[in-house]
Amino acid sequence: MSQQPRVQKTTVIRVELTDQQYEALSKRAKEAGYSSVEAFVEAAISGAAVAPAQLPEGLEERLTKRVERIIQDVLNPFTQKVDELARRLAQVQEDVEFLKEALRQRPQERPVQRLQAERTAEQSAAIERLRRQGVVFSEDVAYLRAPDRFFAKLERLGAVVIQLPEGQVAVDADFWRKFLAELESTSLRDARQVADKLAASLGDRAAALFNRLVKSGLAVYDEDSRKWSVRSVKGRARAEEEEEGEEEEGEEEGY
Repeated sequence: MSQQPRVQKTTVIRVELTDQQYEALSKRAKEAGYSSVEAFVEAAISGAAVAPAQLPEGLEERLTKRVERIIQDVLNPFTQKVDELARRLAQVQEDVEFLKEALRQRPQERPVQRLQAERTAEQSAAIERLRRQGVVFSEDVAYLRAPDRFFAKLERLGAVVIQLPEGQVAVDADFWRKFLAELESTSLRDARQVADKLAASLGDRAAALFNRLVKSGLAVYDEDSRKWSVRSVKGRARAEEEEEGEEEEGEEEGY
């Protein structure tokens, strides 16, 4: 005959709590990890309930200080960079103010003086180029908007300007004297031989100048004297161009 399961007897205990006591008990239940006061009470009766863990005295303060130090270690490099940027910005502002003050105190350059200085610089550049090359042909300055004014300027500065059928030629005064002396000293009749001699002594531009003078009929060989001579190549007067050039010289860039 099978035995019937033994039924455990239960006893009902009624506990009356004030609202304040119930709230305190509910708080302890939550701290212990229980979802309700009833579950906490049952666990306490059976001996399973444990008091919430308490941090050692002073541990919270030590942890707080430790976290603060870690945060400072992380932020310090960025703080230093921000300080450095602020210092540099202040220095830049100081430099800008210094430049502004210097510009205010600087005497204003008169427009006429500035224009004269620019013209002087342009003239120096033009004559220096001619002195360096010896000869400047019209195709050398074809990129200029007004090549005629360029040659007129060189003529005013003492260069020899020759008008040829294919365009103008400017010759440095010293180079021109050497060219004439070399040409008049030769007894060669053949123009190609003369050009080769000029190229050897004065350079390829001297030979090119000679060939153009021969082609235009300005350089001829005299059979009687057996010498080469150059007809008058006096530069053209440019009074009107000079007056116009005084107003528009600034347009001729790249001398």
